[in-house]
This record gives sequence, structure tokens and C-alpha cells, in this order.
Amino acid sequence: MAEEDELRAMFQRFGHVTRVFLAKDRETGMAKGFAFISFTNRDDAAKACSAMDGFGFKHLILRVEFAKKAT
Repeated sequence: MAEEDELRAMFQRFGHVTRVFLAKDRETGMAKGFAFISFTNRDDAAKACSAMDGFGFKHLILRVEFAKKAT
């Protein structure tokens, strides 16, 4: 599974990454399979979404999109 530092390294080439949050199970500490990457600049985030959606990483195919507001 990906670790926060690996995700930061993959995404920082698109711009300044301010935060990486890798969701983990509280009991096991295992990754839940999703993360949030925050950028300083929205345009950089859009570039990252475009370039990284569908990207192969380890045994995963990444799904990258803007977070949606909870309803």
C-alpha cells in the first residue's frame, strides 16, 4: 500500500502539496484505500487530477478526482 511520503512524492511534481491524509483503520492501522492530497493552488490540483487519474502504482490503478462536499 502507499504511504503518505510516497503519495507526496508522486503529487508534488504538479505543485506545492500542503497536506497528505491517508485514511487508515483505527484498529489495524491498515490503509482504507483512499487519501486526500491538498495543494496550495487549484490549477495545480487540476493538473494532478488530469495526469494521475488512471495511473498505475504498485498493484493499484489510481482514481483521482476533486473531493465532493458531503450532502
